[in-house]
Amino acid sequence: MKTIVKLHMVLVCLIFSVQFTSAQVLEKKVTINFQNITLDQALKKIKATYGVNFSFSPDQINLSQKVSLNVTNTTLNEALKQLFEPTPITFKAVGNQIVLKKGKVAVTNSASGTKSVYAAPKPAGSDTLSKKIALKDTTQNPKLVLEAKPLVVSSKDTSQAIKELDSQYTKGLTDLNSSYTQKKDSVATASFANKTKLKQSWKAAKIALANEYKQIKDSILFSKKNKDNISDTSEVSYDEDLLIHDDFQFTGVYPFGTHMQTSGLYRNDWSLNALVGYNGAVSGFEFGFLGNVVRKEVQGAQLAGVFNAAGEYVRGGQIAGIANVSSQEVIGGQVAGIVNVAGGAISGSQIAGVVNVGTEQLDGVQISGVVNQHNGTINGGQIGLINHARKVSGFQLGFINISDTIKGVPVGLLSISKNGYGRVEGYYSETTQGNILIKTGVKSFYNIFQFGANYNPDNYYRWTFGYGFGSTIQMTKRSTLSFDLLAMHINENEFFTNKVNEQGQLRIMLGVNLSKRVSLFAGPTLNTSFSEFTNADGSTGSKMIPKGSILYEQNINGSNGRIFYNPYWVGINAGIRF
Repeated sequence: MKTIVKLHMVLVCLIFSVQFTSAQVLEKKVTINFQNITLDQALKKIKATYGVNFSFSPDQINLSQKVSLNVTNTTLNEALKQLFEPTPITFKAVGNQIVLKKGKVAVTNSASGTKSVYAAPKPAGSDTLSKKIALKDTTQNPKLVLEAKPLVVSSKDTSQAIKELDSQYTKGLTDLNSSYTQKKDSVATASFANKTKLKQSWKAAKIALANEYKQIKDSILFSKKNKDNISDTSEVSYDEDLLIHDDFQFTGVYPFGTHMQTSGLYRNDWSLNALVGYNGAVSGFEFGFLGNVVRKEVQGAQLAGVFNAAGEYVRGGQIAGIANVSSQEVIGGQVAGIVNVAGGAISGSQIAGVVNVGTEQLDGVQISGVVNQHNGTINGGQIGLINHARKVSGFQLGFINISDTIKGVPVGLLSISKNGYGRVEGYYSETTQGNILIKTGVKSFYNIFQFGANYNPDNYYRWTFGYGFGSTIQMTKRSTLSFDLLAMHINENEFFTNKVNEQGQLRIMLGVNLSKRVSLFAGPTLNTSFSEFTNADGSTGSKMIPKGSILYEQNINGSNGRIFYNPYWVGINAGIRF
């Protein structure tokens, strides 16, 4: 296989204006002394001491080989020549980077007895890079030799250079496969050995072509990354993200599409994927029957039957039948049948059939059929069966709401805030002498869970459980006024009374703080009952209701001959709050 022209020739062709900066790096004075250490350790020492970065491919450079170097006040260029003298490594400075590549084996100068390692010079009068890959034919039979045409890159414009390289690589593979098919038929009848050698030649040529393509592409992209060190103002206009702009990309299923396996290098305005497509970035609109995958950002919209994935941010929207994933921020929204995930801040909405997941700040709303999970700050709200957020400035609406802190209102059956409002009350009432009330949520709106018991001398007991919500106003530094609305079920001398036997209560309680954690409270209650429970004497309604306090009572005739007792009375609550 013929020798590959060294990587730094591509850099010379593409970024000629970097020479001055490169020369400055190589002329830096260094003093280095180490003996019999690995090349990996040597490069790290030079980097740590002189701030020089080395760029190389691990599959080309043997970092475990032992090297030695002892130089004093010499240039970095001379030091590296001595360091790499016994190795097949060439180097080239690009900006503040030293690019290492596997090159020629060291050659001995017979006159001086010295050894030097240099990259092969560029052909005189040529601004192009020309490489030829072939498998040497030991049998001298040309029918058994396959060669890939050289990959020639002439443009100094980075984007255009990659387009040229992409086009030539694709054509090179096509020509190589075509030649193999033709020659295979002609040698198949000669001998099995010839057929085997031809196949080996074909595979080796493809591998060499692929390696060459990767080396040149890496060189182009690496040179572009160092554009800040380039004095040529034309280089400054290149995209910061190193992607090539194209109007349109079509993909059947990656990598079978317009840009083949180089799809990740392109920023496309429009992308159409029959099944699953892959882009470097999208600046307009992308549709995929199954899925869309973008290596960097989406500035526009993604629409897919199954999933959308963006490696960086989304500015626009993602709509998918199952899942949307953005590794960074979302400005716009995500709509999915099952799950949305945003790895950064969200400005807009996440709407999912099952679960939404956010990690940083949300300026908007999460809406899901089951769970909303957000580990950051929400300036807006969450709507779902279960809502969880670290910090909420807005609202939570769900069956269960959980937060660390909330500045707003959580509305649900159970709302828990780590730094919110939590109280336990023990109190007396005219109906149930012993009661426990649990309040959880925030001061302006909390959930209430009630349990009460009533005993009488006849060993007949009643007990209640109920649910409600309320709000507390801070009157003074030591006093509060709370308004609670409760609905309770009355159980008559049994674990559960399976008849309508309910009590509704409005509590207005004035509280006085004894300390930071303890207060006394008392206040009037307005009560009503709605009951079809029949007592042993034939009367309707619970007998724990004090007859002397009843303001108004009536019987309501229901369907199927049912009668409901409906009294109204005023009561009192008094107790201690923790």
